[in-house]
Amino acid sequence: MIVGLDHIPLAVADLEAAAERFKQLGFALKPGRPHANGIRNQHVKFKDGTEIELITAPTAVDALTAEYRQHLDDGDGAVFLGLFVPNRRVVAGILEAHGWRINHQSGMLTFPENTPLRQLFFAGRNQSPSDRPVHFQHQNGAVSLFGVWLAGAEAENILEVIITLAGEVREKPAWVPDETNVRVVELLEGEIVFLPEDRQLMIGRPIIGATLLVRDLQQTRAYFRTHFSEKVYDIVENATSLFVPPAIAHGVWLEFREDMR
Repeated sequence: MIVGLDHIPLAVADLEAAAERFKQLGFALKPGRPHANGIRNQHVKFKDGTEIELITAPTAVDALTAEYRQHLDDGDGAVFLGLFVPNRRVVAGILEAHGWRINHQSGMLTFPENTPLRQLFFAGRNQSPSDRPVHFQHQNGAVSLFGVWLAGAEAENILEVIITLAGEVREKPAWVPDETNVRVVELLEGEIVFLPEDRQLMIGRPIIGATLLVRDLQQTRAYFRTHFSEKVYDIVENATSLFVPPAIAHGVWLEFREDMR
């Protein structure tokens, strides 16, 4: 079964402040569209269709905005994980055959509210006819959302679904940002990394980090050394990656990893 990364909605209380921070981090942003329920967003887009979405809900007017407001009461952070599947009907059939209840809504597959899998959904790649080359020209050199880091009890529920669709888990050492043993499921052009439970940043939020591929890590290092003080911002580096901590990236680790494929 082909499963890939689609996007991570990153909930932020102040969309303008978060957008400015991500611009400072070297990302080009694409403004979002108006939503009837008041949701506002901006997009960090990549040419392959993957993205990080900065999103906020000013008030609770329906179930989704109420859910976002509840999360935002605890602080900024990633609250949902969107995976790409080319055939949602087939995926829904597989998951339902394994006993999971699936909702079909607005071209997505979601799990019922108030269930351990609520934070996972399946969709098509988030590409748009209005995407322009300028939206992919990130000064930090990022070219793709390649990986997502998960931790905590909720991550174990997600792992069960991912194994059903994508196959085996393998163990390996990884930098997150220090070196530790992790479990990895390889996806179409990407991966999901499952970390020990004590790596969870906030109870109830399994999504703790994202890996972004860059073509030239030296270019990325040069950008951050010019625009940030490592001593102040606790940016971590090793031979193959540069890591921006959650305090700077609105609740998630951001790894900029050189594309060695």
